[in-house]
Amino acid sequence: MLEITGLSKHFDGVRAVNEVSLDIQRGAITSLIGPNGAGKTTLFNIICGYIRPDSGIVKFDEKDVTMLPPHRIASLGVGRTFQNLRLIDRISAIENIMMACSSHKTDGFLNVLSSISRKHEYDNRKKAEELLRFVGLEADGYSAAGSLSYGQQKLLTLACCLALDSKLMMLDEPVAGINPETILKILDLFNELKKRGVTIFFIEHNIDAVMTASDRIIVMTEGRVVADGAPNSVRDDPIVVEAYLS
Repeated sequence: MLEITGLSKHFDGVRAVNEVSLDIQRGAITSLIGPNGAGKTTLFNIICGYIRPDSGIVKFDEKDVTMLPPHRIASLGVGRTFQNLRLIDRISAIENIMMACSSHKTDGFLNVLSSISRKHEYDNRKKAEELLRFVGLEADGYSAAGSLSYGQQKLLTLACCLALDSKLMMLDEPVAGINPETILKILDLFNELKKRGVTIFFIEHNIDAVMTASDRIIVMTEGRVVADGAPNSVRDDPIVVEAYLS
C-alpha cells in the first residue's frame, strides 16, 4: 500500500531522516518505534505532505505522492493524527467529526463551513453519529471537545481520522498518556479496523501496546531503520533490547 524509497531530510545539517526505504503492507498493523529524535514524526510528516524531502520517493497505491500537499494525500485515503490532537475545543465532538467529513469533500476552511451549512450536513451528521458509536463516545457527542478527558479526545481524533474514509491510518502516539482501560479500547478498535480492511501505521513509545497490537515493528534511530520484523524477532534483537526495551 505504501512504498518509501531512499527518503532523506536534513535540518541545519542534522539528518532527521537518512536514506529510509520501507513498505507498509495492506491490511497490516505496523508500528514505528525508537527514541525521541529518531526521525519518526519527521518521516510521518514527509509521507503525509507536511514536509518536502530532500530526496526519495513516496508512493501510495502505486501513485507517486512525494510532492503532493497534505489535503491531496488525505483525499487519496491517508488519514493522520498528531501528538497535539488538533481538535477544535469549543465545538462539540460531533461537529469536529462533521468538519473532518466535509474536509474530505472540499478544500479550504471556508468551503468546509459552507459545505456543512448546505446539502452535506445531514449525511455528515449521520456518518459522525456512526463514528461516535464505533469509538464509544455516543453519550458525549454534543459535549464540547475541550471538555472531554484526554483519553476521550484520543478516541475522538480516531473518529475524525476515520471520517476521511481513510484506507491507511497514520497515528502519532495514539495511546500515549491515557489510562490502561482506554489503551485496551483503542487496541480493540485497531483489531476491528483491521477486520474492516483498514491499514494502520503508528508511532508509539508504549512498548507493551506495540507488542500487543503490531503485526510488524520497525525501529528507527538517528534517522535510519535499524530493525524491522515481527514483534518476537524485534523484541529479541540485541540492539533493540539494549537501546529501547531494557
